[in-house]
Amino acid sequence: MKKPILIPLIASSVLLGCQDSTQVSNENNKQTDTVAEQKVTVAKWVGEYQGTTPCMSCISRCEECPGMAVDLVLNQDKSYTLKRESLSGNDKREIYTGHFLFSNPDQSKLELMQVKTRNLIYVDLDQQLLEILEDQTGNIYNAEDDFILEKKV
Repeated sequence: MKKPILIPLIASSVLLGCQDSTQVSNENNKQTDTVAEQKVTVAKWVGEYQGTTPCMSCISRCEECPGMAVDLVLNQDKSYTLKRESLSGNDKREIYTGHFLFSNPDQSKLELMQVKTRNLIYVDLDQQLLEILEDQTGNIYNAEDDFILEKKV
């Protein structure tokens, strides 16, 4: 008489268990990736801001002076790159890099470190713009519209 061949159920359940754990592992990895992506939120003030301001010696626009082109990039790690160039061609282009600090808890005022003049800035997140403040006082210039940098989209 022939003996029946029995296939052990333990071996087949182990094989199925391996497939299930691989699927569970892949699902866990996908969930971890999704959570990691959600944690990297970019601050609203991060971006590139541009504008034309009065030249460095003026507190408002002059008819005889075309002003200065300003390009400021604020990065997530609180580093910046500032480029200023006289539109009259009289002065050489200035490029500054460094870090900035917020001077208040609501992050509406910042100071560009390593820049001696026009380094105090008001951040308006609602309007997506920056406003350069007076050096000594930190107050708004009388001709405040002349010191606006708009966020580049």
